[in-house]
Amino acid sequence: MIFSSDKKNLLSLAVPVILTLILYGVYDFSLRSYVTFALYVAIGLASIFLTFRLTICKKAITRFAIVFLFTYLSVYIFSLTLGLNTSLFDFCKGIAFSLVALSTCAMIRALARGIETVWLKKICSFISYVVLFLFVLLPSILICYFVATGSLISSDIIIALAQTNATEGTEFIQSNFNIMWLLAFIALACIYAVNAYFFRDITTFDSTHFITVLSFFLCLASSVWLALPRMDYLPFSIIRVTSRQLDNFEIYKQQKTMRLSKLNKLDSLKLSDTTDPNGNLFVLVIGESETRDRMQAYGFSRENTPYLVEQLKNPNNILFTNAYSSWPQTVQALSYSLTEANQYKKKETVDAYSIIELARASGYETYWLSNQRKYGVYETPVTVISSTANHEIWVNGSSKMEGVFFDEEIVRRLPKLDESKNILVVIHLMGSHQKYDKRLPGSFLKFEGSDETLDYYDNTVLYTDHILEEIYSKLKVKSNFKAMIYFSDHGEDPHVIGGHDPVNLNGQMLRIPLVVYLSDKYCQDNPEIHDALVRNKDRYFSNDLIFDLAASIMGISGLPGMDDNLNLADKSYSLDKKSVLTMYGKMHIDEIPEKEN
Repeated sequence: MIFSSDKKNLLSLAVPVILTLILYGVYDFSLRSYVTFALYVAIGLASIFLTFRLTICKKAITRFAIVFLFTYLSVYIFSLTLGLNTSLFDFCKGIAFSLVALSTCAMIRALARGIETVWLKKICSFISYVVLFLFVLLPSILICYFVATGSLISSDIIIALAQTNATEGTEFIQSNFNIMWLLAFIALACIYAVNAYFFRDITTFDSTHFITVLSFFLCLASSVWLALPRMDYLPFSIIRVTSRQLDNFEIYKQQKTMRLSKLNKLDSLKLSDTTDPNGNLFVLVIGESETRDRMQAYGFSRENTPYLVEQLKNPNNILFTNAYSSWPQTVQALSYSLTEANQYKKKETVDAYSIIELARASGYETYWLSNQRKYGVYETPVTVISSTANHEIWVNGSSKMEGVFFDEEIVRRLPKLDESKNILVVIHLMGSHQKYDKRLPGSFLKFEGSDETLDYYDNTVLYTDHILEEIYSKLKVKSNFKAMIYFSDHGEDPHVIGGHDPVNLNGQMLRIPLVVYLSDKYCQDNPEIHDALVRNKDRYFSNDLIFDLAASIMGISGLPGMDDNLNLADKSYSLDKKSVLTMYGKMHIDEIPEKEN
C-alpha cells in the first residue's frame, strides 16, 4: 500500500484546489482553444464517471441522466432544425456542460438524501429541487420560446426585453399572446416535472466514500464557478453576448463627459459658409416600426400617407426610395443612426460622438422630445444620447410603453424656440409600436378589412402621416426653419411575434421611409446639397448613416473620420445595392430573406 488512508484523504482534498488553479489559469484562453476544449470535455467525462461510481442506485441515476441530457441537448436539435451555425466543436462543449450540470444536480441530491436530521434533510432536499429547477430552466427557456414562436431566443431579443419593465412586458404578452404561448408554459412545467420525477429516485452514496464525495463536490463547485460559463453551451453563449452588449451600453454612458470634452477641444469643427447668420432650425424626426412596404407614398394600395404624397409635389421635399435599417430593433438601430458609428467604418459605438453632442459642440442649442419611455431595466445609448441635449421633454412619464398620450402631445409640447439661434430638435415618436390599436385616437380608425391586425397597423401609418404634418406645419413657419429629416428606426411585420424579431427576419422589418424637407431659403443658399439629395434619392442607403446626412445638412464639418462617400447629401456618395449593409454589417441588402406569401 503506497499511501496510508490519511494521505489518500489529504490527496483527495487537494484535487479540487489543483483543479481550481488550472481552471483559473486557462480562464482567459480563447473558447476556441483546443486546450480549453480538451480540459472542459475531460471535466465533463470525469464528472459523469464519478457520479455513476459514487451513487448507490445505478438505474436511478441512469434514468435521470437520460431525461436531463435529452433536455439539455434538445436545444441543438432546434438549432439544427432552424439551420443555425452550430459546429461539432460547439456541440461537444455543450455535452461537457450538460455532464457537469447533471453531476452537480445529482451530487447535491445525494448529499441531501444522506442527511439523517429530519428537518435539515427536508431543507436540503428542497434546495436540491431549486438547484435542479435553475439548471433545467436554462435550456427550457429556449425550448419554450421555440414552441411559442418557432425560433430560438437570441441576445437581441433579451436586450430588447432589458429595456422594458413588468408593465411593458405584460403589454408585449397581451399583444402577441396566442395558444402557442400557453403551450410553451405547459411545456416548461412538463419539462421540470419529468426531470423532478426521476431526480427524486437518486439515492445517497456509500458513507465510506465521504472524503471522495466531498472532494468531488468541491471540484463540481469549482467547475460551476470557473468552467461552466465558458463551456459555450448555446444558452450561455446567448447570455455572454447579451452581457457584453449591455456592458458596452454602460461604458457609453460613462464616457459621455469625456466625449463632450474632446469635442469642445476640436479646433477643426466648423459651420459651412452658407450657414444663415440669422439663425437655423433643423428638425430630426424618428419614426417607430414604420415599414415603407405599407405606405401609400411608396406605392402601397391604401391611402395612408395623403399629406406626404401632397408634400412630394414640392421639389424641395425629397423621398428616398431605397432606405434600409441597420438592425430591426430600436436600441441597436438608433445607437448607429444617432452616432458616428456605422457598418462601414471601424468605429465602436462606445467611442462614437452622437449627433446631439456634435451639434452642441458646433454651437447649436439642442432639444430632445420623446413619446417613448425614458428608462427600462437598463439605461441605453438612446437615453444617454438624449441626456446630452440642452433640453429634454419626455411626454411619456408612465411605466407603460403605450403611455398616457398619443403622439399629438409631442406637437402640443413643442417649446418656444428662439428664432435667432442655431437649433436642433430631435423628436422620437411612438409611431407604429405594438400594440397598434393603442397608438392612435379613434378618429383615425379608417381602414377595415379582413385582417384586423393589418388594419390597425395601417391606421398607425395614417396617424404618423398626420403627426408629421402637424410638426412640419408648426415649425416651417419659424423664420429660421431650414430642414426636417424623417426616418424610421426599423420596419415592421405585424404578423411576426413582436413585429421585428431579428431571428425571424424578413425585408419588411428593414425597409424604412426616409424623407427630407428643405425650405426655399435653404435650397437657395445650399443648391449643391439639394442637387445631391435629388440625384441620390433612388440610391441605396442604410440608416446608420443618418448621422452623416444630418451633420451635412446642418453645415457641420471638420469631424475627423467623416467620409463624403457615405454622405447622402454629397455628390460623392458611392454606396449601391451591392455595398449597402444591414444587420450590423453581417448581411448585404440583397441577401435579406423575404417571407413566403
